[in-house]
Amino acid sequence: MSLSSAKNYALRAERSQDPKEAADLLAKAILELAASIEATDAKVKKINKSG
Repeated sequence: MSLSSAKNYALRAERSQDPKEAADLLAKAILELAASIEATDAKVKKINKSG
């Protein structure tokens, strides 16, 4: 769950010659981005509660 993983999936999708593989890689990139956003959101909420 990281932005670098999402970036790597997106870059692999860009280089892919197979449309199905590219779509699968982009889906993984989106899921990685969503997970990263959720993790960041949880950290921010935790900081706000403690402060």
